[in-house]
Amino acid sequence: MKRTALWFRSMFALALVAHAVTAAEPIPAHREGQIRDAAPEKARVPPRKPRTVLIWNTPPAFMEKDPHRGYCIPYGEAAMRILGEKTGAYRPIVSDDLSVFLPENLQQFDAVVMNNSSGPWIRPTEADMGKFPGLGDQDAVEKLLRQSLLDWLASGRGIVAYHYAIGANQQWPEFQQLLGAKFTGHPWNEEVGIRVEEPEHPLVAAFQGQDFRLPDEIYQFGPPYDRGNLRVLLSLDTSKTNMNVQWIDRKDGDFAQAWVKPHGQGRIFYTGFGHRTEIYWNPAVLQFYLDGIQFACGDLDAPVNPRPEDPAATAPPEGFVSLFDGKSLEGWEGDPAIWSVQDGAITGQTTSETKLTRNEFLVWKDDVDNFELRLKFRLEGGNSGIYYRARQRTADDQGVDPLIGTQADFDASGRWTGVIMEYLLRDVLAERGQKVVIREDGQKQVAGSVADPAELLKAYRPNAWNDYRVTAQGGKVTLQINGVTMCELDDRDPRRLTRGRLALQVHVGPPMTVQFKDIYFRKF
Repeated sequence: MKRTALWFRSMFALALVAHAVTAAEPIPAHREGQIRDAAPEKARVPPRKPRTVLIWNTPPAFMEKDPHRGYCIPYGEAAMRILGEKTGAYRPIVSDDLSVFLPENLQQFDAVVMNNSSGPWIRPTEADMGKFPGLGDQDAVEKLLRQSLLDWLASGRGIVAYHYAIGANQQWPEFQQLLGAKFTGHPWNEEVGIRVEEPEHPLVAAFQGQDFRLPDEIYQFGPPYDRGNLRVLLSLDTSKTNMNVQWIDRKDGDFAQAWVKPHGQGRIFYTGFGHRTEIYWNPAVLQFYLDGIQFACGDLDAPVNPRPEDPAATAPPEGFVSLFDGKSLEGWEGDPAIWSVQDGAITGQTTSETKLTRNEFLVWKDDVDNFELRLKFRLEGGNSGIYYRARQRTADDQGVDPLIGTQADFDASGRWTGVIMEYLLRDVLAERGQKVVIREDGQKQVAGSVADPAELLKAYRPNAWNDYRVTAQGGKVTLQINGVTMCELDDRDPRRLTRGRLALQVHVGPPMTVQFKDIYFRKF
């Protein structure tokens, strides 16, 4: 990189801390006074170290078209600034300058508050490009900024996003994955009932464990919204809300209004509240926002993993049986130093102190032949898979894997995700994206394509819950992840395994955590 570019970016990083760049017009003095009076006197927990928080507004290029520019954004900016100033929980820095997301600039912040920031703001406009000397064209800069944000968050920082911040960057699908949902409309702009789903959760303490009513513009959300990937804190109480409004497109009555989720070592807090100006001098909502910011900074500890679901809501689909009771490893066998039940999920875990000399397995008590298996999995680091029709080694084979055979693979790098492997026998049988026929003489032929492997991998959600479906009937096997077919196999080789063990895997290698839940099985 050119020396001048480094100098420019370093000087900006120093200047940014000293000078706020404000996109919103100041609000009336009496309204700012109302917000200051309603804000908490002190933070719920003392900061573990001095914190600096970026209050990120809609950049000027998109502000003119932003329907929130005249009220939500300036009031939100004032509220987020006052919460930090009054309580001392953090130092607020307000900006609408995209170069703040360059890696060396972003490092100074413990959290980013996305203040109703909208538009495709992660992509620099032509007018912005002068701030990025020596970094290439708009595509190159956007790619750099995307990765900068993801790496910064995964390293242990936090994001607070509210209201229409979730509607931004629609050209970047991973942004909706990051925040946890896609905005699909706002059927309500009136007083509604709000249900506190988990009264003991630290981030809803502002509401004292009680359901409440609130007037605001209320959103509904669509995919990638999935309670299996989020810890939902607040939702619409449909029994206390006018459900005769237009434009309701969810049929399941699930209208989440606040949630948290992890990303690597980082934390994400989202709430749909934040449209009406009076929200910003509501004492309970201000405390809720402050708690969310302290959580994002890493000062207020709170659970982020999805809650174990109501057993009635997770009953096996018709014709299936459950292989996991949500509480114990009954029916399964594996090393208790590796396998346990955590947060209602089967958990396989290794650490930097764990020295695996072979792959470890949690093995189901019964053999399987022709079947359909459905489960949810979540992987952080490393490599895992679902073995089926596998062959168990004899007691004489010490020091080697206890199982060999076919597996539906997945891993953190994506290389093996959606691949059918026959470990230590015939190796890879079908790569992601392939339709494969293995003839009677054992010769493998790629007979067609399911889709582009890179595009298929986008269906996989890293560090989040994913659905895996394995169908094996005779020699025909299909793998699906999140409803997307990954590969198809027609195995006519008489040497193929037709019956054997079903098992979950922890692979030799770096520290990893893999979790499984909602494990449903049916025999053909």
